Amino acid sequence: MRTTDRQLRTDAPTIDEMRWDIAEHEAMNMQTKEVIDYLYYGFDGLEHKPDCEVSDEWNMIFGEAE
Repeated sequence: MRTTDRQLRTDAPTIDEMRWDIAEHEAMNMQTKEVIDYLYYGFDGLEHKPDCEVSDEWNMIFGEAE
């Protein structure tokens, strides 16, 4: 199993680190078809998502683990 950046972090994450954590989490759970869809159709990256939405999503995914 791969060690994630989130697992190595010792302090509270910044919004940019939260964006990375979410992307890393999603990438580790993606199927080949999803990767092909993203490469073919494109997507709007997390850098365009408002900070408050990133924070909410991060807490929804990782909040209980903290």
